[in-house]
Amino acid sequence: MHLNRTCITILLAAVLLTSCHSPNHKDRQKKPVARYENLEVGKLLPRVKIKTDTTLSYALYLPTSYDVKKENTILFIFDAHGRGALPLKKYQTLAEKYNLVLAASNDSKNGQSGQVRNRIITAFMGDVERKIHVNNHKMYTAGFSGGARIATLVALYNNTVAGVIECAAGFPQVQNPVNKSFTWIGVVGNRDFNFLELKNLYRQLQSNQWDSHLLVFDGKHDWPPTEVMDASLALLLGQSNNSQYQFQNSLEGDKLENKEVEQQRMLARAMEEKSLDWWIKETNRLLKESRDNPSKEVRLMNERLVNYISMISYIFTNRAFNSGNLEQAGKFITIYQKADPDNPDLYFFRAVRFAMLKQDKEVISSLQRAIDKGLDDLSQIKTNKAFDYLHGNPAFDQLLQKVEK
Repeated sequence: MHLNRTCITILLAAVLLTSCHSPNHKDRQKKPVARYENLEVGKLLPRVKIKTDTTLSYALYLPTSYDVKKENTILFIFDAHGRGALPLKKYQTLAEKYNLVLAASNDSKNGQSGQVRNRIITAFMGDVERKIHVNNHKMYTAGFSGGARIATLVALYNNTVAGVIECAAGFPQVQNPVNKSFTWIGVVGNRDFNFLELKNLYRQLQSNQWDSHLLVFDGKHDWPPTEVMDASLALLLGQSNNSQYQFQNSLEGDKLENKEVEQQRMLARAMEEKSLDWWIKETNRLLKESRDNPSKEVRLMNERLVNYISMISYIFTNRAFNSGNLEQAGKFITIYQKADPDNPDLYFFRAVRFAMLKQDKEVISSLQRAIDKGLDDLSQIKTNKAFDYLHGNPAFDQLLQKVEK
């Protein structure tokens, strides 16, 4: 990371003091030349260890155009679940197209304390800048969901960040930011439960004459498709002034905003207040409206509300586990399954609950379903204490080996 103004002032004073005591100019030490590492180009490196803390790592992709002797443009990436290799696999063709170094943290993820988060970010970005020859005027950040807030947090407190791509989430809550001049690119699916958040943030930034764009794609809460990220990078790097994905305002959509916000608030309250039967009926109603309503805007609103149910089911299931209330966890998992039956986290939660009930066969079956649906985070399984008693179980160990591969 780069020194702040106070540190620079202190260092300059120290240099001047040392110079006063130097016999002559020739005796002064020359500034050491940075030595960058010759890393392999054109290949995704999924786990580059950080020298100052080898428990931390990041995924790295250097385009074939990378030259260790020249300054290079870089995009620091933050995923909500610490899946560093995922966005790099998805966008490495764009790294080649835009001659862009991609570096993504494997450790920054949702739910961390500020102290832990800051330690990870500082170690990650510092290690990259020591290993990679980076152009300090062409540093950018990007992130998905909670990682999007981290990407913006880094930009708001670092004047060297020239632009941010925020996917599926808006600004974090901050005080006294030092950087308000970076380019902001918001990207969100039209069925994402955070759609309104990005839409309203874009309005605010536009009203404040902030260099900002909002791109919308047909999708849910996820990293955007490659072609949408392509359009985002073109805007971010100043290679385009427009995009086919640019947000288009809708009068009908504007009229539905208050209704959608009220529905979200009602659903959040209902998680604990309403019975499971009520939830089944309400989710069925929203699913039907998302399919059959003649208005596209109403259909999209209802799809976002179903996806919102998925998100709050995740949150409330976690809370129930933390408080040891397996009955409530069972209720929230059932709601989760109704709203989002293909989500790997759903089946992971089912496995956790079965493990707490010591129902081994159901644990293995649910974990297998989670893996089949896309669960690929080995640490998520290894660090969950509910599974501790299963280590040594042949079927369980075999599943761990499968995820690791």
